[in-house]
This record gives sequence, C-alpha cells and structure tokens, in this order.
Amino acid sequence: MNKADKIRIMLADAQPVFREGIKSMLTSGEKPYIIREAGNSRELGPAMKTFRPDILILDYNPSYFDYGELYADLSDIPSCKVFIISSLKKKRHVLKALELNVHCYLTKETGLEDIDKALHAILHGEKFFCTFVLDILLEDRKPPPASPPPSPPEIQILTGRETDIVKRIASGKANKEIAAEMNLSPHTVHTHRRNIMKKLQLHSAVEVYGFAVKNGII
Repeated sequence: MNKADKIRIMLADAQPVFREGIKSMLTSGEKPYIIREAGNSRELGPAMKTFRPDILILDYNPSYFDYGELYADLSDIPSCKVFIISSLKKKRHVLKALELNVHCYLTKETGLEDIDKALHAILHGEKFFCTFVLDILLEDRKPPPASPPPSPPEIQILTGRETDIVKRIASGKANKEIAAEMNLSPHTVHTHRRNIMKKLQLHSAVEVYGFAVKNGII
C-alpha cells in the first residue's frame, strides 16, 4: 500500500461497541486512516466493492459473516490484508479463517497494545499472531523426547516466580487468569510481566512464546 495515501480500513464486526472501540483507537493517532464499518455479510459485500479497503479488520464469526462471500470479496481485492480479532476458540474456525489472506490474528481478550503492534506489523508487510493461534498451528509438531538442556543464561536471570509467569503468558493466559492461578493481584502480575519483558528485551506475548519454546519452559 502506498504510504503517501490515506489507508482504507474496513471494520467488520457484529458488535457496534467493539467496532467503536477499535475505531476510537485508530482515530486517536496521527496516521491517515479512512474507516468504514459493517455488521454482517449483507453490509460488508457492497461496502468491499465500493470502498476497496487496504485492510479488513474482521471478527470472523460464521453466524454473521459467510465464509464463501468473504472469500469472493477478498479474491476481488487481492491486495487487501486481513486482520482477524475473533472471540471464536474452536480449532476448525481458526484454521478456516487462516485460509483467507490473514496477516494478523488475535483473540478478543488481546489488549489494545497488541492490537496496535499487529497493525504496525501489517502496515510493514509482516505477520502477527497471538499465542493461542500459534498453539493451534504447532500442536501437532511434537518434538522428540530429549534430556533437558542446561539452563541458558536468559533463564538464569529469571526468578522462579517469573519463570512460572512466562510459562503462563506463553500458554496464552491473560493477567487476570495468571493472577487467579498464582494467588496474586492483577497489578502484581502486570509488574512482573513488565519486568520480565525488560529483562529479556521482549516486546510482545508472541516473543515470550518463542522464548519459552526455545528455552524448554513449555
């Protein structure tokens, strides 16, 4: 997409409140976005043909957005990049959605910070997936059994509690879930998470997942 032009974004979500939240985030910055909205396939189809967005931010839910119509609309606009933010957790729905021209896939539990990072990635031709989606893609790729390797220096700088938190972040759990499991306050978990990111020089949950896999934490 031409950086000199205003970027056209289509928000397709059945929930007006969620669309309003994403639109508010997009318009709060200085980037030149032109935004259109749709709440179902009946609204989305004609809008895609006339608006021809650069990016489609979509809550893929077959109850509101028909896959066949989505595929046809996107086939007509091959340059349109798909950014899914979905509440659906079934593996078949995730894999089906990924057949579209998906560059980013997050769940609706994701915070605004990761949404902003994903949008930054898509604008630079990169991909961004949350740990939940990565788990689905990697779950059939089981490594052969092996003796645990010595702890690399990166692990050694983490406390036992921080390592436990890394394991839970890499499993796709939010701060509130981690707090409940570890009998901590969400604020304490947030503080640990921030310190972990700083120690390891990581910037997203996806990078934490990669670190955890690389170092045998999960």
